[in-house]
Amino acid sequence: MAKGANTVLGDRHVEIIVSWPAADAAGRPSPSLDVCALRLDANGRAREDADLVFFNAPSSPDGSVRHRGRTPDGAGEAVTVDINRQPADVASIVITATVDVATPHLTFGGLTVSARVTGLATGTELVRFTPPRLDAERALILVEIYRRSGAWKIRAVGQGYASGLAGLATDYGIDISADVGVAAAPFPVTVSAASVSAVSAASVSAVSAASASAHAAAVLPPRSAAAADPPSTESSGLDMRTRLDLRKRTVHTVLTGHGIPEHRARVALALDASGSMTTHYQTGIVARVVERVAAVAATMDDDATLDVWSYATMPLALPPLRADQLAEWIPLYVRMSYPGTGQGGRDATLARERAARAAGRRIPRWYLLGEENVEPRIMRRIVAHYQRLPSPPPALVLILTDGGIYHSAQIAKLLRKTSNLPIFWQFVGLGQAEYGILEKFDTLSGRVVDNAGFFAVDDIDAIDDETLYRRLLGEFPTWLRAARVAGIPA
Repeated sequence: MAKGANTVLGDRHVEIIVSWPAADAAGRPSPSLDVCALRLDANGRAREDADLVFFNAPSSPDGSVRHRGRTPDGAGEAVTVDINRQPADVASIVITATVDVATPHLTFGGLTVSARVTGLATGTELVRFTPPRLDAERALILVEIYRRSGAWKIRAVGQGYASGLAGLATDYGIDISADVGVAAAPFPVTVSAASVSAVSAASVSAVSAASASAHAAAVLPPRSAAAADPPSTESSGLDMRTRLDLRKRTVHTVLTGHGIPEHRARVALALDASGSMTTHYQTGIVARVVERVAAVAATMDDDATLDVWSYATMPLALPPLRADQLAEWIPLYVRMSYPGTGQGGRDATLARERAARAAGRRIPRWYLLGEENVEPRIMRRIVAHYQRLPSPPPALVLILTDGGIYHSAQIAKLLRKTSNLPIFWQFVGLGQAEYGILEKFDTLSGRVVDNAGFFAVDDIDAIDDETLYRRLLGEFPTWLRAARVAGIPA
């Protein structure tokens, strides 16, 4: 199907798969794309917030439009549309893709994207459309399904937006400028994080001006950092800030359900950077986890800052991650010892680091990391960090790993030793692996209180935000109550 062409849709229940190459010709990972469907009225405007269907709001209220998630190869996303069930005032449905803003330096330039439409009843391919190559665009409308003279048709659009989600949203009546004003304050007017341009669009209209102004009054100063902070930029960070607000709301909902909506705690994240994690870094999985966890810190931490460490054989402290710096911080600091694991590959990673050094920012000595994951060392480093504070606050420490836990006895010893401290350890496993002691926390004796939790998931990208936050925060409130009973200053 050529750009601008249209045809009648014979099947009334269709699946649209938007796909892209997993890697370029040189083997470098391609940008991660986020796909969403947007229902529009006769004036080409979204009728309500729920008209946007994406991975974090995966169904329209009537279930007639659904986001089905990533394809098995990770280089595609699927959306289904039941045409017969569309409300009378829905005149069209557009299918869009945006570059994941966890990789703000990337665009559609040189990337081949295609949309394949299949009838669900027959499994027959109805339409395939590959838009002409784009350049600096960061958002793309692929196809439009629309009513015409009593029939439903599909049109190949292929329109790109250099302004990314912001420009696309404006065209469809979603105004993000009023809700996401960029304040001069160090922490932006509440707008929340994690993996995905489609999410941003949702939060765009979900955040009211009243909500923004209310949160603006609660802006807190950042904690000082030894090194200069990466600058926040409106153009690259806008989508992340809109996602941040949506996710902060979700975190608050989860905390409210546990009866601790206003509880304050330091939040820390330790990222396994051992050799087996290579694919998780190169495909952007770790970057997307960082973005999603930033919303937890933005909600719970007194200065809305996430303390971050990278670890393998040795631990490395990274600059604190402030909520208004997501778009700059993630590409600069989410990598392993080898620069090819950074976003965009080796050359892009080294170029970013040269520019950062020239601007006076600290770049970690990544070569010190090593290859083996040694959890006891990073745990001791985190304990020492919080114990140096004049009045150690309760801390929620999240440790992301893909397993291969070979120091179970030392981890158990550390958990016992730190069980009288205001620190809760939450381990998160990526995939099926040998997790050793992590899987035996419930039976670990000799502790003042149960101070650790663990869960593992096969595909963390496939878990919606609310489910992820319920699992991340599920055991923390129980520990909090037990710690207080035991006299631990939590």
